[in-house]
Amino acid sequence: MQRTMRRSLSIAAAAAVVFGLAACAQSGSSANGDDGASTGTIKVWDLLVGSDKNWKAVMDKVDAEFAKAHPGVKVDRIAQPADPSAIHQLMQAAAQSKKGPDLIMIWAWGDVLTLKPSLAPIDKYISAAERKSLTGWEGTTFDDKTYGVPIGLQGLGISYNSKLFEQAGLNPDDPPTSTDQLLKACTALNAAGITPIGGGNKEGYLSGWTTSTLYAGSASIAQAQKNSTYTAPFNKPAFSDAAEGVMKLVDGKCFDPNMPATPWYPDGFQKFQDGKAAMQFTIYSQFAYMQDPKIGQYIKFIPSVENTRTPEFLPAGAMNVWAVTSFSQHKKLAAELALFQEGAKFQQERLDKAGYFPNNTGVSFDAFLKDHPGATGLVDMLKKGEKTFLPVHNMQDSKTNDIYQNQLELVMLGQTTLKDALQATEDSRAQQFPVLMAK
Repeated sequence: MQRTMRRSLSIAAAAAVVFGLAACAQSGSSANGDDGASTGTIKVWDLLVGSDKNWKAVMDKVDAEFAKAHPGVKVDRIAQPADPSAIHQLMQAAAQSKKGPDLIMIWAWGDVLTLKPSLAPIDKYISAAERKSLTGWEGTTFDDKTYGVPIGLQGLGISYNSKLFEQAGLNPDDPPTSTDQLLKACTALNAAGITPIGGGNKEGYLSGWTTSTLYAGSASIAQAQKNSTYTAPFNKPAFSDAAEGVMKLVDGKCFDPNMPATPWYPDGFQKFQDGKAAMQFTIYSQFAYMQDPKIGQYIKFIPSVENTRTPEFLPAGAMNVWAVTSFSQHKKLAAELALFQEGAKFQQERLDKAGYFPNNTGVSFDAFLKDHPGATGLVDMLKKGEKTFLPVHNMQDSKTNDIYQNQLELVMLGQTTLKDALQATEDSRAQQFPVLMAK
């Protein structure tokens, strides 16, 4: 799931699905441009309803209220596995038979691109007010067409233990907010016998998280938009600036020496959870740290890190996407349901009951902050209208993402140079560009 920023689909499989779906979509093109029936059953493929009872409780309310407001309409919500390869195969079969879901939950950016031939643009169903109320559209929009409604918000930052900061002589109320300040904090923490930043990179995930966090302090929004269209190179600024920032932290002994060979799940979190590491790169869904009986009262969150420039945005984007299928016989209703369930009312319930971070500007954080006071800095920035943009490692196809993460780990181990690692990443981006961006 996007809640852990994981991708498991190989580019070969993705390319096969792209071309397979394209053929299926062309064969069923007569359904495109049709709003569909105004009554009947809307089939929804949901990746969370089968595994999260809190999510299911909210979605049960959604379905009942939507059906009540639309006489003659029923919502059939079907649990599906949170596995990209499985979903893509199921979608290919559905597109071929022109039977299957009207609305499907998928991952932002990469999955939207891969499945785009079997998705319907929904711009005409989105009002200006609805578009303004939600963030994360950059993960759903290509060729000036919107292929889905962004679900919630998932972003990156740094959690830190204020007690360990005090032990190292650092001011916990004035945490580091730049790469240079992080390096100075690492020096002080090491001197106090405290691991500065916990984590593990055996699978390469930490490479992506740290890069995305520092990229938001390396790139302008204009540069980020070029990455979202896959036209910006990965061996030039601003991406190379972010990668250089990651290596500065590694070379500055901010991480445990065993970090490159330590598994991210669960070992990479252990030192931080045990109160032995002062900081941890984390995502918004991990605010449960702030309720941990051992360290919770000391945990706060750094939402923004400057690397080479003052950040213009927070590294955060759609957790997932609701997309309407091109073969749906209820396109308008499906789009309305997608927007309905991402309204402030239901996002509020998901935040309060299960900690799903909202991308709807109408949600209140009052109850959330009572349980997670360390998140106040982030919430204040969002309330002030701080812009967000999808983390850059989520704007990579799976092959390129794997190459970058593996190559950066080799750089950490001293087995290759950062220049060569970035060139390998850029070579993959250039190779995959015509596959992903084919119109």
